[in-house]
Amino acid sequence: MTKGVFFPILLVQLLTLYVADSQLAGPQGPFAKTAKVGETVKLECQLSFPVVLVTSYFWYKQTVGEAPVAIDTTNCKESDCKFISKKGDSERVLQLEIRGVQVSDSGTYYCADRDGYAPLQPGPKLLVGDSSTNKTSVLVFLPPSVSAQMDPVPLVCLVSGVSSNEIVVFWNISGEVTQGASDVGKREPDGTWNITSQVTVTREQWTSGALCSCVVQLGEKVLTKSVSFTEPAAAKADWCDQAFPYVTAASAVVALLMVLLIIWICRRGRSGKGGRTRGENFRLTEMSQNGGKGQRPSGKSHQTDARRAHPDGVQTPGGPLYASLEFAALEKRKKTKGGHR
Repeated sequence: MTKGVFFPILLVQLLTLYVADSQLAGPQGPFAKTAKVGETVKLECQLSFPVVLVTSYFWYKQTVGEAPVAIDTTNCKESDCKFISKKGDSERVLQLEIRGVQVSDSGTYYCADRDGYAPLQPGPKLLVGDSSTNKTSVLVFLPPSVSAQMDPVPLVCLVSGVSSNEIVVFWNISGEVTQGASDVGKREPDGTWNITSQVTVTREQWTSGALCSCVVQLGEKVLTKSVSFTEPAAAKADWCDQAFPYVTAASAVVALLMVLLIIWICRRGRSGKGGRTRGENFRLTEMSQNGGKGQRPSGKSHQTDARRAHPDGVQTPGGPLYASLEFAALEKRKKTKGGHR
């Protein structure tokens, strides 16, 4: 991921984690040499061979975002020189003395052999004065959640509201110091600067609760801001990662059961409707055979119904109902004959 895309994404996602307050003292690290305005400072450059002739060396000064610029240490008398190059306390140390330092003298200093026998050697970084203002703040950002696939985990430190971009920013990851990657800063309309520094930590370090501190030196003042992944948050993230496949499978099973239940209900409803229709058709057929609901059934039809309703009566002619009717008629004739007598 490019730097231009990486920083804006992280900048809008502030941590909901433990954040330490700014302090005036920080952990040990690559601090710059500091001085107050008007003081005299001495910077040392370590060489790989003894210093014989001091005049055979150059000194360079580099400010943030600029190329190194050579410092003139020869065309002046020692009494009125601002920069004086001389031997240090050791035979392999070259020293640069700066008198009456100003804020503009802040930067990183280098030394080199005039004849090119030795490569450019880094010297110390010098911070003159205090770059903090009443707007100075230090914030640490990172993604709101850390998944199992995110390794390493990115962190961004934003230093805002400082009067100069000549500051020192580094990281302390549970005692391990690293420089990180800092930009040259952006100057705001009010004249203050915003500087960012980026670093990555392994997912194992992050989930184990490592204390990640952004350390900012603004001169003699040092500010720190720390973040640490809390155990409950780590447990929650791990639980979510582990439970996701099971939740997905359970959701699929529930959805399948719902579909099967809907199909079963629809089929049962269709089957019940068909049964009622057949019953109604049967009654309509029976009524048509009886000549309608308001008509009295004929003897033949009644006899047929009696046979269908009483299968045991089929043995007698006409069935049980027909036999009972003939018996009643016979009794009536007997009474009639008795009356004639």
